Amino acid sequence: MNDHFTHDSLRAALGVRPFRFYELVGSTQDIAREWALSEPPAPAGSVVIAEEQTAGRGRQGRTWHSPPESGIMCSIILRPHLMPEQLQRLTMAIGIAVAETLSPFLPGIITLKWPNDVLARRKKVGGILTEAIWIDDRPVAVIVGIGINIRTNFAGTELASYATSLEIELERPVDRHVILANLLGHVYTWSEQVDDPTLLKTWRTWLSTLGKRVTIYPQPDRSSAFQGVAESVDENGALFVRLDSGELRRVLAADVGLWEEG
Repeated sequence: MNDHFTHDSLRAALGVRPFRFYELVGSTQDIAREWALSEPPAPAGSVVIAEEQTAGRGRQGRTWHSPPESGIMCSIILRPHLMPEQLQRLTMAIGIAVAETLSPFLPGIITLKWPNDVLARRKKVGGILTEAIWIDDRPVAVIVGIGINIRTNFAGTELASYATSLEIELERPVDRHVILANLLGHVYTWSEQVDDPTLLKTWRTWLSTLGKRVTIYPQPDRSSAFQGVAESVDENGALFVRLDSGELRRVLAADVGLWEEG
């Protein structure tokens, strides 16, 4: 399918939503951060979209290259009224938004892996990165980076065992404009509900991690790893892991990588 993004095609798909489009960028996160701090500042809901991204950021310093027309790479500027300890609730909200965007294509197939991965049949189909911009001790904006694999074929690569794409799973083409427009609508809806008590309940219904044995990697070099069973999450998104010793340890999303077993 020829669904190459252009400024005109995105304006038709997104209506009046403020956006900036680039054929090629290093990272949409960097551009969104500059826009959020510009004068006048970008309003909440503004989005930076790239057709190709050469240095997309993931958690724990990982970088990614996303070829043209392979997926959706965007960064959304949000301005939630949250305490610092509540920022993970925004990641929860965005996870729900991505899951609700993709699940109509693959009913019963899409799940969330704590803290910020979107899975299709236990393979990663999308990821989320939230980065707050601080002034003094409060976040004045949060940049939410979302990457969704639409048609990348990982067969024969080192990623084949744990990454997939929407079209590979669906076995038919999709229009990225439609998916992007739906995604931004879901993001707007859920980002307005970060204080709602239903957020945690809804997130838990999508979360596939609970009840599984996990390995936690507190350091990027995978030192100091420990194992246990993921038992529960709290209202701010922290994961509680029951160690083999019986100790219950609270794990913060900002501090760890995670590998699920079983």
